[in-house]
Amino acid sequence: MNSFEKIGLIVLFFISLIYSYVKPTAIVENIQTKQNIVIYVEGEFEKKLSFKTKPTINDVLTKLQTDNHYQFNENYQLTNESKLYLPHGQNLISLNHASLDDLMKLKGIGEKTAIKIDEYRQKTPFQTIEDLMNIQGIGEKTYLRLREYLCL
Repeated sequence: MNSFEKIGLIVLFFISLIYSYVKPTAIVENIQTKQNIVIYVEGEFEKKLSFKTKPTINDVLTKLQTDNHYQFNENYQLTNESKLYLPHGQNLISLNHASLDDLMKLKGIGEKTAIKIDEYRQKTPFQTIEDLMNIQGIGEKTYLRLREYLCL
């Protein structure tokens, strides 16, 4: 192999290397911009909503034409395939403001779990009711059983 062939191979290698880094990025950006973001709303409203961009809770409430009487952080951004539970009813227990005694009124929540909820909300206030599953000892079954009695 002569020196011209070696130089040609090196140049081709660098061109293919640069092309491999540039081309897929452009394709991924195209795919992401054409995709709709889907949010599943449960509870008071049973709806599947579609958005062109990442929606906030305010965007969802606006599309549902309802006020934020759930005390959600309206700027909280939802991701694709998120489930947002909007409770219905009165005398809901606030995850961010309820006393330990109020939390213990919920079936299956004892003193230890109530304390864990209190410690969690002091570090990071609940943004959605689904955040309750971030508490150790509260899984999906417990969350599904309790969510109709909770608000933020």
